[in-house]
Amino acid sequence: MAELIKRFNPVIILMFAVAGVLFLLRLPYLPIFINTPIGLGLLLAFQHYVRLRYNLQIPVILLLLVLAAIEVDAVGNVFNLYNQRFKVIQYDEFSHCLTSALVLPVIVWLVRAGITRTDYRLPIGLIAFFTFTTVFTLAGFYEVIELWDDKYMHASPGWRIHGPYDTANDLQWDFIGMGVGAILSYFVLRRYEKSTR
Repeated sequence: MAELIKRFNPVIILMFAVAGVLFLLRLPYLPIFINTPIGLGLLLAFQHYVRLRYNLQIPVILLLLVLAAIEVDAVGNVFNLYNQRFKVIQYDEFSHCLTSALVLPVIVWLVRAGITRTDYRLPIGLIAFFTFTTVFTLAGFYEVIELWDDKYMHASPGWRIHGPYDTANDLQWDFIGMGVGAILSYFVLRRYEKSTR
């Protein structure tokens, strides 16, 4: 099985990318009882792929953090919170910040595991910084997905983009959340490394 996965690796990666984009396009419009199993299914399929292809077992807690990020978005959609402003923060800002903070640790872990397997030794701080910049690029791509959804896939634009500064504001809150996630990942992984020496 591992040999078959290795042979079709580019196709499998492309399938994960397409499935991820389609899921992100549909996420705001599907009920939570559909989003949750689809998100969980994609995460479990990815975990299985990583285990078979790279012989790595992603910790369950990291997958649960990504599932929690999906739920933050789903709850906002179920209760129509994305247009709500609370005392100091709008739900959209809160969602971008929290989902970024929840997703970053698994990516830091994957990058660290990949680098360690190649016998390179990079400081955790550098790995966290590199991951932060990579995920920020992906956040920019997510904003493009929002634009495509708003501009081309719905008859009345403005469903997901809430004004002229929405994209910049979303990226600002992604930046803050990723910073928190990178810092927490740094301290947790540094502590873990010290305990395994």
